[in-house]
Amino acid sequence: MLYAAWMRRLAPLLLLPPLVLALIGLRGGEPAPQRHPALATLPARMVWAWERPEDLRWLPRDVGVAYVAASVVLRGDEAIVHPRMAPLLTADGVARVPVLHVDASWREPPALNALQAERVVRELLRVAQRGNRHVVQLDFEVRRSQRPFLARVMAEARRRLPPGMALSVTALASWCLDDHWLPSGLADEIVPMAFRMGPGEQALRQRLRRDGFPRHACRHAAGYATDEPGLRGVNPRSYYFSPRPWTPATWRAETNPTQPPT
Repeated sequence: MLYAAWMRRLAPLLLLPPLVLALIGLRGGEPAPQRHPALATLPARMVWAWERPEDLRWLPRDVGVAYVAASVVLRGDEAIVHPRMAPLLTADGVARVPVLHVDASWREPPALNALQAERVVRELLRVAQRGNRHVVQLDFEVRRSQRPFLARVMAEARRRLPPGMALSVTALASWCLDDHWLPSGLADEIVPMAFRMGPGEQALRQRLRRDGFPRHACRHAAGYATDEPGLRGVNPRSYYFSPRPWTPATWRAETNPTQPPT
């Protein structure tokens, strides 16, 4: 029955000319998604505040903060939750988006069982209430073998989040270029990290400057690093990562790259 239903949905595509099908594949094989209304409340520029003390009260009021609200370490059969302990100071009214950071241990590879998935989803639901823009972000850089687990977590999180809450997820840049594995429709915002892109990074930078990201779902936001200049503004919303605590000088240099921080 499921096979017959799938073939009925597939039949119209089989009637399309081969050139049209090829063009669909080149554009990522997906329709343009509808944007979640909560994302419209976010500013065009966001800084990532990692797990360290940050005083960001000096940030311009039109810059938001996506901050690590908690971390989950997956190790063996365990899912260990670490709530944020480092202080974070922001001005009143600044857009704040809580981020759940998930690490999979290299020394003790996780079992990726149902209990671990449930723990991640439950923690994501908990930190989602910490923001002020009805947006929560999941940061989980997985290995190839761990991708089905991330997909299950995203699907369950999307099912249990309130309809008014947008789900943002970070992604490797390759996931939005040639390695299109992320399931469509599970995330309301995908933030490809256009930094630390590994071998061939220079060629990837040139490609992104020329063509941008081919997937519709990856064309709305992107992440950049302050210590990797030369690639900005590929997508309308920018998330900025700094390997060191943010300072006004670092931010000025980020917004005006011709002036290095002092």
